[in-house]
Amino acid sequence: MNSKISQAINRLFPYKRSRLALFSIQFLIVTLLPVLLTYELWQEVGTGVRPSAWDGSGHFTLAQIYSNKVFPDTFGWTNGFFGGMPHPNNYPPLFYWLVAFLDHTHLFSFLTSFKLVLATPTLLLPAATYFLAWKISNRNQLVAFCAALMVTPLLVDYRFFISSGPLGITYTSTFLTGLYSHPLGYLFLILWFAVYCDRRQSLPRIVLSAILLALSLLSSFFGASVTALFIVATLAYDLLWLRAAARNPTIRRRLRQSLVGHFTSPIIAGCLTLFWLVPVVTTQEYIVTQPSSIPLRELIPSALIFWYTVAGIGFIVWLRRRKTGLTGVYLAVCFVLAVIIFLAAPFAPHWFPLHPTRLLATLNFLLAVPVGLTAALIFSKLAGFLGAETIISRLKERFSGLQNRPVDKTDVNRTLAAAVQQSTKELSGWQLVGIVLVLLFGIVLVFKGIKPTTYHLAFYPSENREAVDPLLEYAKTHQDGRYLVETPPFNQIAEGHDARAINNFLPMQGNEALGLFFREASPSVVFFSPIIDRFSVQADPTGISSMLSDDIDFANQSAALHIEQARLTGVRYLVVRSPWTRNLLQGQAGIKSRRDFGLWSIYELNGEPERHVRQLAYKPALVISRLNLKGRRNNELNFVRFAEEQIYSGWFDVLLARAQETKLDKQKIESGFGALIVDTYDYDDEQRAFELLREFAQHRQLILLEDDNPLFRRIQTAVAEFPQAAIISRSPEEPGEWLKQGAPSRSYENSQIRHLWRQIQPILDRNKISSIAPGSPGITGEVEQNKVTVNLSGSPAQPVPVLIDMTYHPNWQRSDEAAVYPVTPFFMLTFVQEPLQLTFARKAFDWIGLIISAVTFLLLCLTLIYYYGKDFGRRVRQNKPIIAATIPVDKELSDD
Repeated sequence: MNSKISQAINRLFPYKRSRLALFSIQFLIVTLLPVLLTYELWQEVGTGVRPSAWDGSGHFTLAQIYSNKVFPDTFGWTNGFFGGMPHPNNYPPLFYWLVAFLDHTHLFSFLTSFKLVLATPTLLLPAATYFLAWKISNRNQLVAFCAALMVTPLLVDYRFFISSGPLGITYTSTFLTGLYSHPLGYLFLILWFAVYCDRRQSLPRIVLSAILLALSLLSSFFGASVTALFIVATLAYDLLWLRAAARNPTIRRRLRQSLVGHFTSPIIAGCLTLFWLVPVVTTQEYIVTQPSSIPLRELIPSALIFWYTVAGIGFIVWLRRRKTGLTGVYLAVCFVLAVIIFLAAPFAPHWFPLHPTRLLATLNFLLAVPVGLTAALIFSKLAGFLGAETIISRLKERFSGLQNRPVDKTDVNRTLAAAVQQSTKELSGWQLVGIVLVLLFGIVLVFKGIKPTTYHLAFYPSENREAVDPLLEYAKTHQDGRYLVETPPFNQIAEGHDARAINNFLPMQGNEALGLFFREASPSVVFFSPIIDRFSVQADPTGISSMLSDDIDFANQSAALHIEQARLTGVRYLVVRSPWTRNLLQGQAGIKSRRDFGLWSIYELNGEPERHVRQLAYKPALVISRLNLKGRRNNELNFVRFAEEQIYSGWFDVLLARAQETKLDKQKIESGFGALIVDTYDYDDEQRAFELLREFAQHRQLILLEDDNPLFRRIQTAVAEFPQAAIISRSPEEPGEWLKQGAPSRSYENSQIRHLWRQIQPILDRNKISSIAPGSPGITGEVEQNKVTVNLSGSPAQPVPVLIDMTYHPNWQRSDEAAVYPVTPFFMLTFVQEPLQLTFARKAFDWIGLIISAVTFLLLCLTLIYYYGKDFGRRVRQNKPIIAATIPVDKELSDD
């Protein structure tokens, strides 16, 4: 019986086994070739105990924190970095979710789970490229195989890596730079487009396309931006084709179905991702972003010039065809993406985080398809020239006789041998020699021409961690303050990786560090990163907009003042390595002790450790000003600049808090504020704003910055009615230059903003109001994962200003729904009269996004159950074989 079934299958599908075997061989070749070329790197990854990659150690720590404290939710907080930051609310969460999911199955350890999620997408990139090229080239296996092979040098050859910034997706960027989520995002991008671009749209295909697109969006920011280009190009092509088929009602109906499917699928994907997108959008004001501008000559190393040349040939070959089909969409997206990378960067808004190097990686790998076409064309022409077509034609003739009878292994071997023997007789000797030489040249080119990265900094080996472990062991028993880790010079590669690893591994064991690679997540980076730079021999090019980072005068301040500024941020321990920093700290009165751990030293600061929750000595000042954490100009005045000037001055008696509302007529100024500073005159009701300011100035200090505004002019005329008002004059200025990244570049000593602060500070100092009355209750508190508890030992008569040295975020909510303010540097301030709790939780819009995502996913599942259930019932009624329902194929529509 089995032999009869086997014979029937062979009659129906005479080439099925051979095609499967061919695909399996090609899959193994394209997958294993990069691994064989970099076997030492993979051995290091396989046997390593913790990542030492530049950003990789940070991803490892964040993944473990997420797995232990947040999973399965995708909305959480960690106080391990920057004085606290949301995680993974503002970063694509899929990578962390997959690691945590595998970890919680208890089938793998956390380390194994992490390596599986890291390595699997990277290994599958050549095979995914094969699938994409096969789809785009109308199922041409030669083009697909060549494209997958050509990805190998792009993956492993360090000459494709640019020095100006992390590129992404390549082995160097993934394993050594630590951009761990990029291969995952690109893998889902490829799979999504291969499914989405098909014109044969059906319900299962639409659902699968939506899920893959959602996974791509949740894996990488940069893959998500490319998907938008593909969607627009595909819809535009559908509309053009629909217009061209105006006279054929049948084709038009099917084209409309295709257009509806291509339009509907991204909407469904968007609904699936709202649980994460809504928190990002609603809190984008507190995400620190700045575009990255890199000169064109640094974006294109010589190896990439060759890559683009070969891809350009593929472009021309495809465009010369009459029907470009999906290829036209694909090439159009590649062209637009190249324009964005190389030409649009200077025109991008200064709030948009355009990173051309990350988009460049996606473009380079997408170009593997036209590169594969060029390679396939060259191979075909060369094979014809050398006589290989004779072999192929003889094989076709011999195997054609096997189509009408069962395929036997003996027949196949005998037929293959006869075909090769007969065809080689027809080849001349020089042709045979040529074929052998070409094969040998190809082997030598692959194994000798490709130059993989040689240094080993991907993972720490289990037996050689002396640079990191002793220091971490010390920190386990010293968790009474934050750690500031020096940034070593970038030319000291191994030391730089060790510094990042120490900084990143500290929070994994319960400590708190001052910095992290994911700077955009926390507004505190604007203040913390410059302080780290002051204790480092080389400034970190942060990619943020910070006056303190750009100020030469701040860099030249005394070490004693920098220690006090670090103390304000909660720093208790300085972890340094360079002789320059050791000399800087030598003999400083603010240093309590020093402990040496090989090449590293830990300096402990004097004084009692600052508590996370404490009462302020003086009532703070409320600042009504705008907030800008994006790209800023060097003379732009807003709350961040006020706080920067206060840190620069080193005077922290009266901290500055930002008002939740910028409109003056809607202010609800609590009695706990001792002063009010008005920078922005924004209101709907002028009379109400005037009355509110006049009432405040009767008993507390009001500071008004001069402005060409009717309300200010009215107050200036009636200033006698404002007994405690002070007017600070300022003159209009033209917009200044954009703040630069990296090392300090200018002096702000003579800037108008600094002069304004030097007038404001004495006024605040003369009129500061103590918040500690006789018999005031003691303030204590506890900081947990998503909760802060404030305890009082008594009942104060007036609200007490309490500082929580945790980064402010709008999702921190009091149990009584009272206000929480950002305060210098960017901590949280609130007023208490009784014990309370602050909880980091979703707001109403966040819950709406989560509910929409959950309902959409449930509806998709129910729809698929109904679809396949209906098909199952139809097959039963028709007495057809009960097999899995297949996606219907419309043969009148093809991809080309």
